[in-house]
Amino acid sequence: MKTLYTTLQRRPLLAVPALWVVLLAATVPLMQRIPNGADHYFMIDVGETQIVLNNWGTLHATGYPHYTLIGNLFTDVLTAFGMEPLVAAAWFSMVCGLLAAALVYWLLAHVTQRPLISLGITLAYCFTRSVYIHFVIAEIYTFGLAMLAGLLLLALWQGPIPGRIYWLVLLGGIGVAHHRAIAMVAPALLVAVWPELTQNPRRLPRIVGTSLLLGLAGFVPYAYMLVRARQGAAWVYGEPDTLPGLWDQFIGREASRFIGLPETFGGLADNLNLINGVLALDVTAPGMVIGVVGLLWAAWDGTHRRAAVTMLISGGVAYTFHAAYYTDVLSALILPVTLSIVFGWAFVLDGIVRRSGWAWHAMPLPAIFLMCGVLLWRNVPFIHAQVTDTRGLEAIAVAEGAPDGSTLMMPWGPLHFAVGYARDIAGALPHITLVDHTADYTQAFADGVLIVPEYLQYSPTYNPAWWDETLSAPIHPRTVAPGLVVLLPERELSTPPDELAADHTLDCTTDTLTLTVTWTAPGEPLRDMTAFMHLLDENGALIAQDDHPPASGWYPVSAWQPGELVREVHTVPRMAEGQTLRYGLYYQDESGAFINEFEREIVVACDG
Repeated sequence: MKTLYTTLQRRPLLAVPALWVVLLAATVPLMQRIPNGADHYFMIDVGETQIVLNNWGTLHATGYPHYTLIGNLFTDVLTAFGMEPLVAAAWFSMVCGLLAAALVYWLLAHVTQRPLISLGITLAYCFTRSVYIHFVIAEIYTFGLAMLAGLLLLALWQGPIPGRIYWLVLLGGIGVAHHRAIAMVAPALLVAVWPELTQNPRRLPRIVGTSLLLGLAGFVPYAYMLVRARQGAAWVYGEPDTLPGLWDQFIGREASRFIGLPETFGGLADNLNLINGVLALDVTAPGMVIGVVGLLWAAWDGTHRRAAVTMLISGGVAYTFHAAYYTDVLSALILPVTLSIVFGWAFVLDGIVRRSGWAWHAMPLPAIFLMCGVLLWRNVPFIHAQVTDTRGLEAIAVAEGAPDGSTLMMPWGPLHFAVGYARDIAGALPHITLVDHTADYTQAFADGVLIVPEYLQYSPTYNPAWWDETLSAPIHPRTVAPGLVVLLPERELSTPPDELAADHTLDCTTDTLTLTVTWTAPGEPLRDMTAFMHLLDENGALIAQDDHPPASGWYPVSAWQPGELVREVHTVPRMAEGQTLRYGLYYQDESGAFINEFEREIVVACDG
């Protein structure tokens, strides 16, 4: 142990390969390999990134042009060697995360001169939830974390660095252009380099002027968004082809709903509970306390005062802004806080070692390993659940059933991105046009090809009433495929029968039975009812069912007009023991009994 400690003490960067091996072993098995469908706040933009990093588009505000430019170059190389595009996008996050981890370790080892402790603390930091998950998904935050760690390393490096101020300003300008939250570290950096900045007051005006130009240079890549939009590129967010549109993206205007001082003390308390809850998940509640105590003690003790004060300011400014001025969870503000906390852990362990002999240098390692174990135990199941969420795949499967020439509206979000990836990157859905909630649907509606997912019926926003208002006309929904509804501008009418009538077709696949029923409304009004399809075995026992209001809940029976044709689709799993299908309409009477208004049985007859 003494030999290992001495070797690392002399050449601390020898630990970086070991750090990377452990991180790769802990992260590669969790890497996301399917179109994202999860809607946790960590995941809501991942599907968009999976697309944009593979088609040279632009991301949502603030656009992140540095990330997009470098990320597309990276994925182009990997996909040229046969890697799946969405996996290549996740690997970009992984590489940025490995770089960030190396910089954090290098900074810890440089400040504390404790390479083993620094290695363990860096691993623990990488296993905190907000860091760990961003190693394995296509997101922007390991890219920003690498810049944050680089800035702190430049500022806290104890030896002379030629042009340190200018390097800080250049990297800082790039960092702030990437994500405005990196500006939170500016006061800490200023304090760290203040003696160097002010050692020659006569040079200060030149330093400020040059720094201003260097800082603004980081924003030059925003021209990429304007150029790509004017080239007509796919997946360009917003309207960056106009100067007002570009400005909206640049300032992130749409995020303004999250920014502002709480109106009441209750609002401030809610913000504090929100951020403290996230931090407790990341570093545990005892870890929060130990980290803060370690920073305060190191600042008071004097051994690592400069670094401790810098990290206190960095984490404190980010925490204060998040708690007092930002009402949603923002990982770009969480990461500087947790980084400061784990520095506090390192200072506590360093203090223990400094008051002991060399044999104690390895004694803090069991505590670090225990913390790593706790973090892995807490976070691996959560991350696995997010990256294997199949709702994106399910949305793609539903979209495959849309008729040729359909215009499919899915609101902007994870399911829209999953279908978009399948269509625009994987080339799996060439028969549909995919639009979001901001599109103009007038022509598609008039042509009878406007398709929506059935689940929007339950949306508080994009429900049938919203469509009536948006289209300035009543909609006449029909189920067009499992999970999909077509919004028609006119009713389909025929001669009203004497009583409710139905026609059906049965389609079989290896896994499912799909029954399409076309109802014909009689001349007399009908009560609201539920449509059903039951799969029965040879003894008439129910083994599978699909019950829901007609037209997937979009078109109640009481709204049917005499002679109106209403199409209905039901699916159940195909089972060897399934012999008969029973379908119809039922209602519940005053006594609670279920009454079948219409009922018909057909034999399950499938070829093959």
